Amino acid sequence: MIKEKELKGLGGWLILVGIELFFYFIFIGYVIFSRLNVINFIDVWIQLLDPYSEMQTIHLGLFILCDIGLNCLFLLLNAYIIFLYFTKSYKFPNFFIIFSSSFIVFKLIQRCWYFFIVLPFEFKFEFSLIKDIVIAIIYTCIWIAYMLKSVRVKNTFVNDRRSDDTYSSTVS
Repeated sequence: MIKEKELKGLGGWLILVGIELFFYFIFIGYVIFSRLNVINFIDVWIQLLDPYSEMQTIHLGLFILCDIGLNCLFLLLNAYIIFLYFTKSYKFPNFFIIFSSSFIVFKLIQRCWYFFIVLPFEFKFEFSLIKDIVIAIIYTCIWIAYMLKSVRVKNTFVNDRRSDDTYSSTVS
């Protein structure tokens, strides 16, 4: 049987966590760049600002700006978490939990805002909307439980943490 002290390093299930972080980074980057497509982005803004356009609405403009801005923040946070992952910083599990939870909340708020405020009369209830959110919540809960309970996580992410001996000797 493997001893607890041998469970250390970016192995085991932590490899899947690292792969997931890279996929999130690629996915968020793709979402940002697809929304910033120069031709479509300029056309949308021209129609949003034209008072005679059917698309002219403040809610859609705010939705686009907030969506791009928050996706940029998630991209930066994801890059920082990838850095923490490879440096094996003790901050990684907490930041991973915050990132995973807030990403779910952001996607839920984004869908609600879009369907109920931007397009309130065109909303059609689809089971796939709820199914996707429920699957994402279950998936996130599994990884959060892993981050909180795993021996490998506790043994791997210890860098940059002050030990009690170092702290007491510095204070004295």
